Amino acid sequence: MKDIKKNVMKKYIYLGAMSALMLTGACESDLEKVHYQEALSQSAKLAPLQASYVLEEEKSNDPAIRFTWTRSQVNYPASVTTDLQMDLSNHGFANPVTLASTKTDSIYTISVGDLNQAMLKLISNNGQEVTPTKVIFRLVSRLSADVSPLVSNVVSTTITPYGE
Repeated sequence: MKDIKKNVMKKYIYLGAMSALMLTGACESDLEKVHYQEALSQSAKLAPLQASYVLEEEKSNDPAIRFTWTRSQVNYPASVTTDLQMDLSNHGFANPVTLASTKTDSIYTISVGDLNQAMLKLISNNGQEVTPTKVIFRLVSRLSADVSPLVSNVVSTTITPYGE
């Protein structure tokens, strides 16, 4: 009788093990796998600016420049962070100042006072005088630290800041 019970138990154990193997082999993820493809991605495009801007202290709360751009496009729905960067034209973004960072917007308006502060920072960091200065702007869009950023076109203008 003990041998019969042992044989029945062995059959149940084998049957259970076989069922478990069949169930694990049958499970596949219903998630669609997506892969970033750089060739299918497009960087943002920054709209052109006026040739020059003169900043006036008494208008420090007024809008100075309204930046507009088309968003970066990637081959799947992704959260893209876009930074608006500014640098001196002869430095080519070696040490840019980030004016804004966004995940959703494609418009940014900077006030005269804030733009003046950014200009003074660039000028002082590079040992220059407060004079009309040619600057460049670009957008850098990032998906993650593992993916190379998408960099937009570069636009330029001359800005005359006021001293503090």
